[in-house]
Amino acid sequence: MKRTLFSGLAGAALALTLLWSQPALVSAAQAIAPHSTPVEATYGRGGGGWRGVGAVNVGQLIKALQNLTSLDAATIRAELQNGRSLAQIAAAHGSSGDALVQAVVDAAKARLDQAVSNGRMTQAEADQMLATIRERATTLVNDTTVGTQLADRAAKAAERSTLGWLIQAAADQTGLDVATIRSRLRNGETLRAIVTSAGGDPQKVIDAAVNAFRQAATAAMQ
Repeated sequence: MKRTLFSGLAGAALALTLLWSQPALVSAAQAIAPHSTPVEATYGRGGGGWRGVGAVNVGQLIKALQNLTSLDAATIRAELQNGRSLAQIAAAHGSSGDALVQAVVDAAKARLDQAVSNGRMTQAEADQMLATIRERATTLVNDTTVGTQLADRAAKAAERSTLGWLIQAAADQTGLDVATIRSRLRNGETLRAIVTSAGGDPQKVIDAAVNAFRQAATAAMQ
């Protein structure tokens, strides 16, 4: 939990000043929930079925590829960023895309078999879900844009996190409520303009957001 929190905080710190002066980014990011799960655990998962038992995502595929090869997660992510698919990475290191898909399917089948055994789904439902998992996994494994998609989603997550810190600091500094600030952002105002029009000091808002981040980061590292 601390690692996940710190990752989000680090992204927020890096983007604080950048977002402040880019109204287009602020406007686009503000409507999205401030807290999100890690991008690898959500990208490509689609419908998860019963309590997510039928989900498949890039994080699972990366882990499976680690088990099939001697690669670590950082190396796999770097290869993805360079435009290679998981299948290409697997083939270059003694495995294959088909083996990777099968590994994920086998793991899912074990979960589905247990769900059937527990009476939580029928065999027909499990068979259909397993077919969907194989299809999704095959698509993800052969997609050469996965690295780019993950990077884009990570950047957006950092923007969302940053905006949350800034909006809260702006609310504290100006007395405006968070809902009002978000509504005005949706209507095209920049956060700087909102703060200034309320008699606030933009630099004090930035300082307060950075200070709040620093305190949260310190607590997360305890």
